[in-house]
Amino acid sequence: MNGNVIGTLGIMCCSRQGSPPFADEGYSRRLTLLGKKYGIRVVVFRPSDAARDRSFVDGFTYSSGQWHQKRFPFPDLVYDRCLFHSGTEFAAAHSLLSEARTSQRWRLWSRGLPGKWQVYRILKRDPRLAPHLPPTTVYQGKKSLLSHLKAYGGEVFMKPKGGSQGRNTLFIQQNPDSAHLHIKGRDAVNRRVEMSFAALGEASAWIEEFTGSREYIIQPFLHLYGRNDRPFDVRVLMQKNEKGLWMRTGMAVRQGASGSITSNLHGGGTALPVLPYLSEQFGARQAEKMTERLGQLSDIIPPILESHYGRLGELGIDFGIDTKGELWLLEVNSKPGRTSIRLAGDPDSSELASENPLRYARYLLLRQLRRVN
Repeated sequence: MNGNVIGTLGIMCCSRQGSPPFADEGYSRRLTLLGKKYGIRVVVFRPSDAARDRSFVDGFTYSSGQWHQKRFPFPDLVYDRCLFHSGTEFAAAHSLLSEARTSQRWRLWSRGLPGKWQVYRILKRDPRLAPHLPPTTVYQGKKSLLSHLKAYGGEVFMKPKGGSQGRNTLFIQQNPDSAHLHIKGRDAVNRRVEMSFAALGEASAWIEEFTGSREYIIQPFLHLYGRNDRPFDVRVLMQKNEKGLWMRTGMAVRQGASGSITSNLHGGGTALPVLPYLSEQFGARQAEKMTERLGQLSDIIPPILESHYGRLGELGIDFGIDTKGELWLLEVNSKPGRTSIRLAGDPDSSELASENPLRYARYLLLRQLRRVN
């Protein structure tokens, strides 16, 4: 696939302190180096690096072992990889992304998904997925917490509508013999949080301060633990390929740190191959059935979401498996990481996880060239 450059892919990343001054450096570096293989110039930029008239970006490229910043014409495709921590940066990115529908000069590599609650409501409509979705409602304060604790045996899980990587999550457990509540979770920078309260009112006041202005959803707490009492889930990476078709790139178990309530790698977890892990937990025959079912459910999801939110390029789909062997669809992410796929040890899946975004970018660019010519 070598040859002349057919277009530019701009990876939009969030700012960070240090050098280089943007997040997702390792993945961006791989794509920048791999771009030549597919005839694509890859440029990394932050929302603030884009000219207001979208005529250029002051972007970064990687060569000779280091990053170099210079001015480039605005990319033909924009690959949004921002996970926002700044309201100002979110506003700048939102302004840029909202222009994609009307722009004649550039387009998005993929649309994004809204928050967890909106995605849940869409997926819940499908009878094939509904049995695998945990009961979910919007958290609305003290009364909401009390009613859910009563309904779900004194154990609930709360997470932000738009959160990621296990941050700002809470597990709340009520003692059945008293009003005593125990809370475990992770804060905004993924540090562990653990609190105890003698009464619901005290706990509720602390939760209100913890959640702040963020909107939360609340669910029953699912016991998604392996035999070693460490939490785990299964990440399935779905991506579009060089023909613009969805494919299942790979699967990986993400096993959380001991004592954690989530299995995210950012919280100290590890990645493992799926079939050996599930075989150890549930036996070989059941593990094969589970793996097959995970694949079937994953194949169903992308077309449903595209029909509501527009063209997508990749999805990270997270499943939990409880101690009874029940499969639960936990989350769908339109900006997935691929570290778990890489660390799980399948070199083919790891290679595809990095290269499929370029394969799909080439597909989009060649389609655009055919329209122009």
